[in-house]
Amino acid sequence: MKLNQKQIQHIANLARLELTEEELKKYSNQLSDILSYINQLKEADTTNVEPTAQVTGMENIFRE
Repeated sequence: MKLNQKQIQHIANLARLELTEEELKKYSNQLSDILSYINQLKEADTTNVEPTAQVTGMENIFRE
């Protein structure tokens, strides 16, 4: 998914961030790359993989 600078500006406005033109270009490319990677992860076959919340199996480990 490719985000354009107008979409990045909208996201920045929602977060109350002021971005320069250079930052808009930079973040447009970076966020587009991140979303492309997420789309790749969505395509991974997880049919036989059990859902997990965490993988260590440890519960309520506190310091003494």
